[in-house]
This record gives sequence, C-alpha cells and structure tokens, in this order.
Amino acid sequence: MEEEVQREAIVLDELISNLAKVFGMKEIDDTLDIEINFAQIQVLRQIYILKEPKMSELGKVTEIQLSTLTRIVDKLVQKEFVMRKTDPFDRRVVRVSVTSLGEKIIKKIEEIKRKKIVSILRKLTPDERKKILQVLQVLYKRISNEVKNES
Repeated sequence: MEEEVQREAIVLDELISNLAKVFGMKEIDDTLDIEINFAQIQVLRQIYILKEPKMSELGKVTEIQLSTLTRIVDKLVQKEFVMRKTDPFDRRVVRVSVTSLGEKIIKKIEEIKRKKIVSILRKLTPDERKKILQVLQVLYKRISNEVKNES
C-alpha cells in the first residue's frame, strides 16, 4: 500500500509539473511582448482583485515574505503596472493599486489563459471534462482543508 502511494506521488508530481508547463507563460510572453515573470503576474493579479491592499494584506494573500514581495512590487512600479499610495487614514501605511496599464495587462493575461484552458478542454470529451473537474475539485478540497488544519 505505502509503495503504491509513493509511486502515485511520483506520477502526480510529474503531472503537476507538466501541467504547469502546458498552462505556462509561453503564450503570455509571445503575445504581450513584455517582461513579466510568474511571481509578478500573481502579485499583480492579487492587487487587481483586492483593489488597494496594504502590503501586509498582500503578503498574507500571496504568502510571499514581505522583503520578497517588496522587490516584486518595486519591479511592477518600475514597469508602471502598479503604484504605491499613502493610506489617507494612516500615513505610515502604504497601499498599492493597479494602474490603467496594469489593468490592461492583467485582463490580457486572463484572456490568454482562458483561451488556453478552453483549447485544452475542447480536446476532451464532455465525460472526460466532467471527470477531470470532479477529481481536481476533490483534490483541491482535500489539500485546502489540510492547509487550514495546519494553520
């Protein structure tokens, strides 16, 4: 039983790695013609979702250490995708928000990603799509519950 789980872990690890490549950055790099890495996209996306988060809030959501997060945000500011703002109620607090250029970039990234996913799903039968989504939902629920229990 344990050996079987170990073999399955190796297969799952390889599958996750290969799927990450398939859903990866190549189309984004080719289509947008900008220099932006995966971490920057994730942070930009969270800033967009949260509107004007404090750096501490952004750190909690992204689970990125504040010093690393600051460097990522610095790069996004240099590229004019985000800007820093002083909190109107507490001058010691810095908030970050997406610029109009950053909003265009994130919307284009989402569009590219969605087209890629649709393209992949079209290669499957309706039954395969249903089964895959069910399995991934179960996997996500189990993993997220495990993470919650560790906290």
